[in-house]
Amino acid sequence: MNLIMFDMDGTLYRTETSFFPSVREFASRHAFPAPDREFLRSFIGQSGSEWRAWLEHLQLGTSTQELASEFDLLEQEYVKTQGELYPGTTDVLRALALDGWKLGVCSNAPPWYPEIILTRAGVRDLFTVVRVPSRPGQTKAMMLCEVWNELRPVQCAMVGDRADDMQAALAGGYFAIGAVYGWAPEELALADVRIHDIAEIPTALARHWYQEGEPRSASSPATMTSAQAVAEVPAPVAGEAPAPQPSVAQTPTAPGQVQELLPAKPKVSVPQREETPFQTIETPFETAARPIKETPVITRPVAPPVQTSPEPRVKAPAVVAPVQPVVTPPAPATPLRSAPEVVTSRPAEPEPVAVTRRSWNPFRRRGGKPR
Repeated sequence: MNLIMFDMDGTLYRTETSFFPSVREFASRHAFPAPDREFLRSFIGQSGSEWRAWLEHLQLGTSTQELASEFDLLEQEYVKTQGELYPGTTDVLRALALDGWKLGVCSNAPPWYPEIILTRAGVRDLFTVVRVPSRPGQTKAMMLCEVWNELRPVQCAMVGDRADDMQAALAGGYFAIGAVYGWAPEELALADVRIHDIAEIPTALARHWYQEGEPRSASSPATMTSAQAVAEVPAPVAGEAPAPQPSVAQTPTAPGQVQELLPAKPKVSVPQREETPFQTIETPFETAARPIKETPVITRPVAPPVQTSPEPRVKAPAVVAPVQPVVTPPAPATPLRSAPEVVTSRPAEPEPVAVTRRSWNPFRRRGGKPR
């Protein structure tokens, strides 16, 4: 399951359509000067404690609880009558839902706030989770962690416009998307990606999970240069046929870069001399019993000339031939060496060292067993 959580104010909802006119009417009722826009934007998206502290500071002769309840009723009327989402929000939400994303809201607002906004916009049915503080001191980070523990999504993201949104996303392990078009673009330093329009959210999700964040599988393309391809070639062992050069497919997208379909790990590893001590030691019995066709070839293989070419072509020895810039990748099932001369294991046989080893002990009887 994939989950994307949204903040309300400054992310989905245009707060200025209801909050600012509510404050102006509230100030007119109680005969005090209405605050300016810059002062009011500091309350948007914050917990209700700051707003209550400001109401108490007004000293209007009424309890803070009564003033807060009066303002809530006034704001509800403005939300129901003239509250608006950001342009294009409904289309983006429906597209995400059709793409398999579960939608949720995580806000510091009272419970009625997101319910009225989403219902008025006709998108309440698209949201699986609506989370607001249920106890004093509950932060967005706590709520996002609780949501993750309940749903256990495979991929999860959080979209918000303030610093507490980004901090909550990082604390809960969510992909943090910062809404620059919101109320505090200067607070989005911790965002994984920043968007200037809500319509950019599907693109940000696709780039993060399907191109950048997704682990590369064995069939996914890997980019490497010709120099890196040459470094992958193992050094030839004396008396063995040379290993063919790795195959690299040139990519026209960037000069000097080539692209190759590589597995996640190398499929074949060439044993070194110290790892297989018996690969260069051979007894006379093994030499006599080995078929003639398995005799190691000392000379370098030379490709036959192409008959269709009008001019004779001389192929340089493989030991000095430069790496071709464009070749095709070898099949994973094909071994790296053209002749199966090097083996990684041999059957148990009499120790070949005993044939040539001489003991330094003059009292050892001839034919004795080596120590």
